Amino acid sequence: MFQFMSPTRIIFGEGCFVQSLPLIRQYGYNILLVSGHDLTRCAPLVDDFKQQKKRYQHVSVSSEPNITMIEETAALGRKFHPDVVVAIGGGSVMDTGKALAAIIPNQGSVYDYVEVIGRNVPLKAKPLPFIAIPTTASSGAEVTKKAVLRSGQDRIKVSLRSNDMIASLAIVDPALTYGTERCLSGRGVMEAFANLMEVFVCSAPNLLTDMVCKEGLEKIAISGLKACLHDNKGARSDVSFAAMLGGVALNNGQLGAAHGLAAALGGKLEAPHSVITSRLAPFVMHENIVMAARQRRHDILARYKALAEILTGRRHVNVEDGVLWVNMMLDQLDIPPLDSFGICQTSFEKVTQDALRSHSIKGNPMPLTSERLMYVLNQVCRCGGSEVKQTLQTEVNSVEVVEQTNVSTPNSYSS
Repeated sequence: MFQFMSPTRIIFGEGCFVQSLPLIRQYGYNILLVSGHDLTRCAPLVDDFKQQKKRYQHVSVSSEPNITMIEETAALGRKFHPDVVVAIGGGSVMDTGKALAAIIPNQGSVYDYVEVIGRNVPLKAKPLPFIAIPTTASSGAEVTKKAVLRSGQDRIKVSLRSNDMIASLAIVDPALTYGTERCLSGRGVMEAFANLMEVFVCSAPNLLTDMVCKEGLEKIAISGLKACLHDNKGARSDVSFAAMLGGVALNNGQLGAAHGLAAALGGKLEAPHSVITSRLAPFVMHENIVMAARQRRHDILARYKALAEILTGRRHVNVEDGVLWVNMMLDQLDIPPLDSFGICQTSFEKVTQDALRSHSIKGNPMPLTSERLMYVLNQVCRCGGSEVKQTLQTEVNSVEVVEQTNVSTPNSYSS
């Protein structure tokens, strides 16, 4: 048995932002507007508010949201009495708007409602209506049921999660992503990939998430570089659609160790979540493949082989070809390595402890111990030395041997 959730309404297509302004008007008179510092893309929205004589309060977001910021902004928001929260911007803006929509009607601390470090109690009151308008193709936060928040005191990222937090309306206009700088575009595409990839290979796949993930992964494989390197409009539309599908997949599937480690590292490094997740992805993929080969989990190896077929566009592939494709994309898109953000100075023992507590890691296709997660982190920081490299080569060889024994077709759906 499985369930499938999506926003109440999704509007997708070039130019749909401006065309949807009359629909946004229907959500009330007092509007809490959340955006980044650059107001260029939300100018039509602000102009419409003024023409319609709406009251609006503007919240500007310049960094990934943290719990303290949400509590302080929510306190101000309650005095304004908003009818709706409208967020237009990237993933941090989406998470901020979603969290404010949830917390403003609810009393108490944010720590009452967040996972891992909080009480994780259900929201007492239903969130305010939330309208999401992404201007980047990345996290798919416009259609997810959670907001990722940083805790400064615990140095970890955690989720505020509720089925009621799904947007009332998601307006995904690829035109809002045109002209996005290459580094931001590349990070976004690889974050969307990481979302789709981990749901596709997770421990509990289902037919619907497979359909969603395959479509999204194919669009990234075909159009990812064209969108980021050449600002091709058709490719921009493809990756916007893929990012949105990644968010839908997150709502209905499970994630794995790349996201679990990213949640733990996110509170300890001054690095974007997109960079952390995408840089972890190939190492986690390889580790899962190696462990699946050791334990003769042909169903999991078949998943990774199917993933490699989608990414390379070839039918005759090795199970590790997906890892090679990810590394190629990271190089082509100039995604910075994590050692440039100081990962080698973090306590890997603490990172793995936090990761194993996270909700995200629960769907990893193979159970990874603290020792195996620390091994992954040593590879990522590129300080493991010759011993790690020798072990890695031995594991690659073991995967190739298992590969020759013929892996069965993926057929591990929950029922």
